[in-house]
Amino acid sequence: MNDRHSALLRQLGRTARAMYAAFEEEVGYALPRWRILQALHMQSCLTQKDLAARLEMDPGALTRQLKVLEAEGMITRRRAVEDNRLSDVELTPAGADLIAGMQPRRHAFLRRMLRDFPGDELDTTMAVLERMEARFHTVAGESRARRERERMKDESREE
Repeated sequence: MNDRHSALLRQLGRTARAMYAAFEEEVGYALPRWRILQALHMQSCLTQKDLAARLEMDPGALTRQLKVLEAEGMITRRRAVEDNRLSDVELTPAGADLIAGMQPRRHAFLRRMLRDFPGDELDTTMAVLERMEARFHTVAGESRARRERERMKDESREE
């Protein structure tokens, strides 16, 4: 990897961290938790598994965030009726009120952050980021498959 590639990946990390911090300062709520509340606002009840998939969030990280949201009274969790191995997650009235009250600040934040960027630059940036995300997913999938093949080889040698 050359210095340009390393610099780009470092910049992506710094940009993401700056965005998370600015969102929390401007909107008044941490972005990871906001995303959870917003997803539940869009669909009133989801299993924790479906919520993790929808948000493309690590299940362990999601559980940690849900514990905080539950302690704040923003969500409830209970065993799913159809399958008691799953947990249903639902927005409480307090969570719905929080989302409704903060939506104007969220919209203002997005407008403020992106107002000086011409549409063609935003389109190009989005296209590049989507390609990078797809590549990251591909590489991660290939790595998981390689580790699984190695694990199976090791197990067959042990037999």
